[in-house]
Amino acid sequence: MSNPVAITAALRLTMEHEIPAKLVRELRRADDFIRLAVVGGFKALAAAPPREMAPEARGVFIGTAFGPLETNFQSLGSLINDGEGQISPTLFSHSVYNSAAGYAARLLDFQGPALTVTDYGWPFLIALEEARLAVASGRVERALVLGVEVYSELLADAYRRSFAGRQVPWHRGAVVWVLDRAAAVESRLALLREVEVTGVPCATGDYLTRTDELCRVAGRELAPDRHTLAAVETLSDLVKDLPVGTAGEIDWVCSASFGSASLRLLV
Repeated sequence: MSNPVAITAALRLTMEHEIPAKLVRELRRADDFIRLAVVGGFKALAAAPPREMAPEARGVFIGTAFGPLETNFQSLGSLINDGEGQISPTLFSHSVYNSAAGYAARLLDFQGPALTVTDYGWPFLIALEEARLAVASGRVERALVLGVEVYSELLADAYRRSFAGRQVPWHRGAVVWVLDRAAAVESRLALLREVEVTGVPCATGDYLTRTDELCRVAGRELAPDRHTLAAVETLSDLVKDLPVGTAGEIDWVCSASFGSASLRLLV
């Protein structure tokens, strides 16, 4: 039987969050994707209960739809314009999707698994389920789970074309949770019982515009903003702000043309 998994911290942040002084030098060359992951992880760990454990017992799990796209474009531009011998090694390494997980693991001293999941639907939830399984099975004692998006002007242009000039409802941001083995912590926000994500074929543009994405929780329907992080930002706020004395199971369900996602909490 797997061990119960506790959510011990949940937050979201945007690029406006200040970089902690101890990380400024380490992140001076990092792009926005890496900064969001590291700063988000740092702040979430500060909010979680302190625990003593080996670095090998801590893992980082990141979910993203579009990854560090701008850095990818800059890296490819340098390759085309300057040639193979002149491309910046830093720029190239930062264009790799798992670079943010590597930075977070190094700077936050997580020496267990470091995984980046890419999916256009609900990448944070897929990473969350991977992390839940790792904690429940005993593979790790603590998991840092992040959803990070920075988007790009190319995607913004595609969105405007789809909606004939409508303002793009995106922002660079991150959703960050900390998961712990329930028996190892005295305080928690909720227990995470299960996560399920199912994808179905759809028009490619649906992932970008998300016009029919709809979430339900406790009998209420929520129509999140039309961007990849919006639904899980709403979910994260729900978990973080559960009223004192709340008890029972909470089911959160999200549906869209590209599939469905559900999450069950015990509080």
